[in-house]
Amino acid sequence: MEVANINMPIAVMFVAYAALMLFIGFYFYRQNKSSEDYFLGGRSMGPVVSALSAGASDMSGWLLMGLPGALYVSGFIDSYIAIGLTIGASLNWIFVAKRLRIYTSVVADSLTIPDYFETRFSDDKHILRVVCAVVILIFFTFYVSSGLVSGAKLFEEVFGIKYSYALSTGTLIIVAYTFFGGYKAVCWTDMIQGLLMLLALVALPVVMLSHIGGLSEAKKYISLSDDSSKKIVEIQAQIPDILSNLESAESQEKIQSLIAALKNTQDRNISATNLDKNLRNDAQILMLFNQDLNSLVTSRDFAKRLELAVETNDGETLNSLLLAFSKIPFVAKERLQWFSGVSLVGIISALAWGLGYFGQPHILVRFMSIRSTRDIPQATFIGIGWMVICLVAACFIGMLGVAYINKFNLTLADPERIFIVMSQLLFNPWMAGILLSAILAAIMSTASSQLLVSSSTIAEDFYKKIFKQEASNAMVLRLGKIGVLVVALIAFVISTDKDSSVLSIVAYAWAGFGASFGSVMVFSLFWSRMTRIGAIAGMISGAAVVALWKQFFAHTGIYEIIPGFLVASLAIIVFSLVSNVRPGTKVAYQKMLENL
Repeated sequence: MEVANINMPIAVMFVAYAALMLFIGFYFYRQNKSSEDYFLGGRSMGPVVSALSAGASDMSGWLLMGLPGALYVSGFIDSYIAIGLTIGASLNWIFVAKRLRIYTSVVADSLTIPDYFETRFSDDKHILRVVCAVVILIFFTFYVSSGLVSGAKLFEEVFGIKYSYALSTGTLIIVAYTFFGGYKAVCWTDMIQGLLMLLALVALPVVMLSHIGGLSEAKKYISLSDDSSKKIVEIQAQIPDILSNLESAESQEKIQSLIAALKNTQDRNISATNLDKNLRNDAQILMLFNQDLNSLVTSRDFAKRLELAVETNDGETLNSLLLAFSKIPFVAKERLQWFSGVSLVGIISALAWGLGYFGQPHILVRFMSIRSTRDIPQATFIGIGWMVICLVAACFIGMLGVAYINKFNLTLADPERIFIVMSQLLFNPWMAGILLSAILAAIMSTASSQLLVSSSTIAEDFYKKIFKQEASNAMVLRLGKIGVLVVALIAFVISTDKDSSVLSIVAYAWAGFGASFGSVMVFSLFWSRMTRIGAIAGMISGAAVVALWKQFFAHTGIYEIIPGFLVASLAIIVFSLVSNVRPGTKVAYQKMLENL
């Protein structure tokens, strides 16, 4: 079921999509006359482009792969992250967008987030600029690499080409239209990519629901799977007693009940991921996984093996299989529940993802580039509406996937591939090509935006502002394009290891930006008494707490953005109150308020 059908229609749609992105990049090539054009599109972005660009650059491949996969595995509990992100994005548009747009254009001509922080606090020592730039370059280089890896894996899975070729292809496409087109190309491609993602995310669950037979039918199969998983856990605990009297009628009845329950949980897999390290050389365990602990055993396959052992009266194999299964962690699921099985800390940590929005440079720059503050309400409505529809649809794909797999007796080894598999299974090859291009769109929109922010950091924040303030626009523009290549090259090198774990780094970077930049951003726009020393203390302490919490206190289950944001906020308040506001900063703040 999971083998990609490599055919001409899918290939043609992928090539057509890539060609369109490159065309947009070349189209805007001659429109970039200055660094402001290249990095902010001349502050001429309309509400539709700004809104969809902000959404698409925010929602990377996790929207079409990670989120549906998470809901497929854990159910509605994992939707709290989506709720937190929606709240955070809404607050960002409502409270931050207008003030930031005014301050970075009317009060001071700022092209980048470090530029804004420096002018906001009259930092003639460039300390804030340097700290911001370093954080951006480090985290975004890894962020970009995660997008390159995701794109390469998509090409690899769909077309069956080698990972290295897939990585090179995806990188060249992203770098080309970012390099030539700059911010306008990124925003316009993001808008197209956002619409494509919306189409794919809405179309797929509608068709899935039609095939399943409605919501009540979907609920029936999800409930059956979850009830069966509880039964499996119950019998698993009784395996020692079953094995002590294997021939008894009671033991045979429980084995049959186990087999039936396993057949009703075809969406579940048996894995050695959380296996005790002392059991990794266990003979029965190795037999269960066919001598490869990295492989997965589907519930249906395991049921077949048990059934065959019973039918052939192979007591030795039956004993070994049951003994091995008794040592494997198998967790019961309640995927239709919102609160069962999750702690208050877990809910708060998931919702806290929303705090990250206040500090994401590639999203904040959309506010700086919008054509007028009068466009912000319309952009807010469009952006949040797009986001809600996409998130809800992605959650539905994951949940409906459970029902579809069980109803039609299918198997799925990797839950994160549910979107890919359903697209190929339910649509003709031409439409499947469009839907699969949506995954590439999500990945490319985020990677290109982060690539452009990183390049602006090199050209504007390091070169022009610190080393050569008299640099011409042409030189800054040229260096910005070189910056795109440099960051992309480093990210490409990092991405060559397809097995590297980038998901945890992405979550870590989100927390780092949210705690350090986010706290400073909110206070800088709403508190006139905030000082340069307070901003520096908040940024450094926020980043430091996130790093330390991740290293030493991750076991608490509290997402590191929470303590990081709180400590940074406290540092901002304390250090601002014990230091003086620099001349001119209050005047500039008042000017911003007057233009609200």
